[in-house]
Order: sequence, then C-alpha cells, then structure tokens
Amino acid sequence: MKVMFVGAHPDDAEIYAFGTLFAYAERGAEIVLVLATAGEGGLTARSKHQPLAKARMEEAEQAAAMLLARVIALGMPDGALSPFRMPLLRQLIELFAAERPDLILTHSPNDYHPDHRVLSGAVALAAAEHVPVFLVDNMKGRNFRPTHYVNIKDYQAQKMLALRQHQSQKPRRYVLAATALAEERGFEATGKLGALMEGLRFDPTPAFKTAEQLLPRGTIAAPPVLFRRPDPAPDSVLLSARAT
Repeated sequence: MKVMFVGAHPDDAEIYAFGTLFAYAERGAEIVLVLATAGEGGLTARSKHQPLAKARMEEAEQAAAMLLARVIALGMPDGALSPFRMPLLRQLIELFAAERPDLILTHSPNDYHPDHRVLSGAVALAAAEHVPVFLVDNMKGRNFRPTHYVNIKDYQAQKMLALRQHQSQKPRRYVLAATALAEERGFEATGKLGALMEGLRFDPTPAFKTAEQLLPRGTIAAPPVLFRRPDPAPDSVLLSARAT
C-alpha cells in the first residue's frame, strides 16, 4: 500500500498527519511526502551558512527518515501558489500517474493558509476519481468536521520528535498546538480524557463511495453526537466553592 501526503510546506505533514502516517508505516505501507514548496517564506530563524529553503528541506528529510519515507519536492514558490495553479495541477497529474498512490492525504479547502487552499483544490482535480483523497485538519481545528478519527496515542511522542526536527521554524508553538488539537479530537471522538486522535475528512465521490477499508487500525468513524468538554468554571465560582 502506498500512502501519499501532499502538503504546501515542509512541516505540514508533521503538524497535521504524522501520527496517522506512523500508523500506516507500522502496517508496512510505503509513505511518500510531497512538498509543493520548500518553505522559503517561513520564519527567519535561519542559518547564516545556507538559504532557508535548503535548511527547511534538510529538516523535512530528517523527519521523513523517521517514517522511512521518500520526499518529493515540486519547487513551487512559497506563499504564492495561486498564480501557479495550472503548472501545479500539471505536476500533480503527472506525479499521481507515475506514483499511483492508493490513498492521498492533503489540506482542507477551507484551511486558513492560501497555499493550503490552492493545493487542496489542485489535488482534488489531479486525483480526478482515480485516487481517494482524505483531508487533514485545519490549524486549531477551525471550521473542520472530521468524518474519521485515527488513534495516534502510540505515535504521539514520535510525532512530536519529528516536528522538532524543524528547528528553523521554532517548533514549540506547533508542538503545543498539535498536542492540544490531538487531545481535543480524542475527547470529542471518545469522551475520554487522555485519548489522542488526528481528525480526517472523507467526502464520497462517484468513484469512491467509501474508503474506510484503507484507514489504519484504531480509526473510528465520527460519532453522531460529538463529546464536548465542559467549559472551566469562572474564577469567581471556583473561589466561592473554595470558601464554602
């Protein structure tokens, strides 16, 4: 089985889907990470001795090695995918035809980042009923409703280590955000504290009415009603309770 993640930037897979990819790798799946850009528009914590794009690609290779994954760079400009929609689409059509993945993971079309949105649309067109596509979560889970939840508890430590390979991007903020999102998705899927999940969304197409059989073990379908953690009590209520 070949699983392909198509992301806009070098750390996107680590933030949104590395737990799921570790679950696939444990099953013996071949993992391919496709990077539309080299991330040259990222943070400026860059080496004086090499361009940021080179540093970020090296970081991506280091993280990919943890999955024994191949990295394919498309060489598109960071932060400016929109004007290159047609060349991007042509590259993806040729890539999917050559690689023939069994499953593609990519960004949601309503993601906060314009590069993510452009790439999502291009992947959908390039897959063209030949490959099932699963969408990964948005940052902080905003405007994203998973249809499936992948249990990543056994892979969380490895995912965080992979994310920390991206030192040029000061990854602590992403480590915290990804951890909080995994906890939130875990609770809403199971109602249990301590559960860690990555959310995926699959929208059926005429060619692929379902693709659940391609998901890793430990994946559950979204429950009809999601569990919600109660909001913490206001400080004034807590103080009153302590006083009594």
